[in-house]
Amino acid sequence: MSDALIVVDMQNLFVEFVGPAGPGVLAEVNRYVAEAAGRGAPVFYTRDYAPIDLPEGDPEGRLALHPDLDVRGTVVDKGPGKRGGFSGFLLAPVLEPQEGHGGGGLGPLAGLLARTGARSVTVVGIATDICVAATARDAVRLGYQVTVPLGATAYANPVTGGEHPVLGELRAAGVTLSP
Repeated sequence: MSDALIVVDMQNLFVEFVGPAGPGVLAEVNRYVAEAAGRGAPVFYTRDYAPIDLPEGDPEGRLALHPDLDVRGTVVDKGPGKRGGFSGFLLAPVLEPQEGHGGGGLGPLAGLLARTGARSVTVVGIATDICVAATARDAVRLGYQVTVPLGATAYANPVTGGEHPVLGELRAAGVTLSP
């Protein structure tokens, strides 16, 4: 059991992207949210504000949190994913024209989480191999004990015939993985 829950990028765009895995992950994430809220644990939701180039104003609502997501906490922007800002702890401006990575810093999640006094976090959401992994690794770097329950995540780039390489990287970083 952790002190806080971080729900990563459960936005329409990403739930659609993971295809058939989306509904199952959404149900598991909602289960974790209900459990955390039931014991009074803080819940934070990250939202990548610029994962890809979209029409001005996002008329299709692809960046919105999925309508079936149980939202009982604080939503924080992070990103931009289209410039390498994958961790929920990072926030940088979109630099146009693209000027490469960098130029940002810690986003609001770091301070909000620190103010809760949490010592451990559970990280769930999409995508296991990109934003969930980056958020989990940064949480370890910031001194938290981190658990990623794989049943409450989905891969953007699944592998067949063995374990995804990101799982070994997460274990090596000190992240606890659970089913």
